[in-house]
Amino acid sequence: APKPDEGRLAQQIEQRFADIQAKRDHFSVLGVPQDASRDQVKAAFLSLAKVFHPDRLPPSLPHLAQKMTSVFESIREAYEVLHDDARRKSYQQTLQGAQALPKPPSAASGGRPGSPQSARSDTNAEDLFKMGEVYFRKRDFLAAVEHYERAHALDPKPLYLAARAWAVYMDPSRKADMPRAKQWMADAVRLDPNCDRAHYQLGVIARVENDMDRAERHFREAVRANPKHLEANQELRLIDLRKKNPPKKGLFR
Repeated sequence: APKPDEGRLAQQIEQRFADIQAKRDHFSVLGVPQDASRDQVKAAFLSLAKVFHPDRLPPSLPHLAQKMTSVFESIREAYEVLHDDARRKSYQQTLQGAQALPKPPSAASGGRPGSPQSARSDTNAEDLFKMGEVYFRKRDFLAAVEHYERAHALDPKPLYLAARAWAVYMDPSRKADMPRAKQWMADAVRLDPNCDRAHYQLGVIARVENDMDRAERHFREAVRANPKHLEANQELRLIDLRKKNPPKKGLFR
């Protein structure tokens, strides 16, 4: 049975996870004011990380592992946005724009789940994601990452996390962040084993790293989750061809 301290931690995890569902802003997540300095943002992040890092989860609370990961990801995302002056400015502009939008009606005033009015916030997240896709195709990775981040802030879907990770990974100016981007993709798969995008991306990375067994596993998981995933199917066909026609040793000596 959990110890008293572990019971309190379980309550904190549940409350934080509920806050994620309520889409609290990054400032509220870290518990800092909007004019907080970068040092204050960092101090708040480190303090929360000591409590909510997934490695801190006691063995007696395995059922909260996924929620703990989601909570820490929200804390880490808030830190990364608010600790970067340019990203913070863009995020604050997004918040101001969201506040200017009319709020969807509540169920008491006639709104109902699934109606266009109640889906307004989700639609905004989807629109931001689509704009991120446009910027990514233009190889404007900075703008793509910003849009993916804003979409994920409104609706923390693993798909948006995977998209953000790939934009960071592909940005030549952010090579130092590649390990972190790979971790985000792994987090997306952990949060949603059917996230075909994250599986495909991890498969491409494994292929580049010449780990073909791992690459094949991820490509097959991508196709399992989405049988119509064109790129993953193409990768698997190439792998099958190599198996049938392996290169002859010493051919180019």
